[in-house]
Amino acid sequence: MNKFVLAFPISANAAESFKITETMDIKPDANKVMIPGCSVMFDVVRNEASVGLSDIFREHREISADEAKTIDAHKSLLFLIGNAKSADDLRMVNVAILKMLSAGASGVYMQQSGSAWTVDAFREELGDGEFPMDPWLNFVEGSDTLYTLGMECFGLPDLCMGKSLGSVDELEDILSVVADSLFVDGVSSKSGTEVDGGEFGKFTLRAESKTPFAKDSPEFNKQGVMRLVKKS
Repeated sequence: MNKFVLAFPISANAAESFKITETMDIKPDANKVMIPGCSVMFDVVRNEASVGLSDIFREHREISADEAKTIDAHKSLLFLIGNAKSADDLRMVNVAILKMLSAGASGVYMQQSGSAWTVDAFREELGDGEFPMDPWLNFVEGSDTLYTLGMECFGLPDLCMGKSLGSVDELEDILSVVADSLFVDGVSSKSGTEVDGGEFGKFTLRAESKTPFAKDSPEFNKQGVMRLVKKS
């Protein structure tokens, strides 16, 4: 299973410790760490600051001028790299992200999906934690199809739907519900599986022969892509 990569812009230099709690910090030479409240072990990488980082956050969603200023004022990037093998792992990693944001990180960039969240946006998207995958998914629009991006790090194919089936917002909701069913509820991701889209109805998974990314692209999902076909 591919690892996830989380990048946090922080106010400490790469050669300084980053304090998480009163009793725990991430030292500049740390190569592994466990965040309080999370039993997932992370690999740690420290990098120097990245110029114009707020532009990456703007590509994902609108951010305020103050949020952009805070992000661009970061002094280094702290990367946490790991695996979420179960829904419980994912929930704990979300707790770790919240701890990092509370400790002063100005946002989180999820390299595997291209999702980028400011502090308030991540907290709002995660909400009460009922749908722990929501912040981890990104969406890519083709000419007539909407695709998820980011499922490979969970060992799953990405999902897609024809744009004629609803508005982009509606399709994102359906794809999120089904993605959650596959990983959190353990519903099979094999072609032919019937999945429940909640209030949106029933769908059948169908393997796609084409994917939106070339095989040498970092966004390419080796698990493939499954199309949601509406059941009549």
